[in-house]
Amino acid sequence: MTNILELREKLRDFYGKYEIYVVTGGKFILALVAFWLINSNMGYMEKLDNPAVVLLLALLCAFLPINGSVVMGALLILLHLWSLSIEVCLVAVGLFLLMFFMYYKFAPKNGYSTIITPIMCHFKLPQAIPVSMGLVREPSAYLSMVCGIITFYYVKGVQENIANFAAVDDNEKISQVTMALELLIKNYEMFVVIAAVCITAMTVYVIRRMNINHAWRIAGIVGNFIELVILVIGYILLGNGKEIPWIIGGIVLSVIVSLIFEFFLYNLDYSRVEHVQFEDDEYYYYVKAVPKVYMTEKNKKVKQITPKKDRFSRRELAEELDIDQDLLD
Repeated sequence: MTNILELREKLRDFYGKYEIYVVTGGKFILALVAFWLINSNMGYMEKLDNPAVVLLLALLCAFLPINGSVVMGALLILLHLWSLSIEVCLVAVGLFLLMFFMYYKFAPKNGYSTIITPIMCHFKLPQAIPVSMGLVREPSAYLSMVCGIITFYYVKGVQENIANFAAVDDNEKISQVTMALELLIKNYEMFVVIAAVCITAMTVYVIRRMNINHAWRIAGIVGNFIELVILVIGYILLGNGKEIPWIIGGIVLSVIVSLIFEFFLYNLDYSRVEHVQFEDDEYYYYVKAVPKVYMTEKNKKVKQITPKKDRFSRRELAEELDIDQDLLD
């Protein structure tokens, strides 16, 4: 355990020293993965469906605020949809404008979760997101997850119904608008996922703020269990039971992530809890103080002590004084 705590402190020190490089590299990797997934799943505009374009956009986003990646990803999606169908693109424009208004109003500092959520949805492992958000963010930030989920399912719906969006006459174009709206209104799987992540995140948030021992660990366990129940029941009712193994895998990942978050952000020593009571002119205060588990890196300095060398040996001294060496005994 001592070695793990020392490793944690070393990682914290490394992040503190090289934060700018870690953050820049993280934004580059997130943008690269997000843009690559957009191009690989859509790719309707051939000029954008190029690895060089993805790389250049990711490099640009690495030096922009994280919301720059969010805006760039939305523009990339809209350009692909424009190449496929103007009507579908216009519906997406209205959807994105509404989401951006809500996002910048209530959750402008949560661009990371907005990008990570659709990425995790693509790999069928979004279950880790709500528990993590419940542990480290306030309820207003959960809107960023919802925006990511809606974006993912809209793009997925367009991809699954791409044959229906190759319109020729005006009547078919009108029906495209209706179909595009139905991708949102009648996508019951999307609503199940949104309900699961919101309920889970709120449950975790409420429990981790309680005045109980091991609040974060209990919040993670209860939150993962609730999310598992909601998603399993929801997918069974939708007749999509084949997704249950992926749900279980996502919950396992979520448990691991929640334990990592607890270790790095909320590792407390409940064996040394102290209850402090004090007062001022107006109130009595009853405070529960729980110390953090903290270990500084051991700096071992070995000081080597060597005997001081004589200026002359016995033989040299005897020769210098021109006497017998035995007389020096």
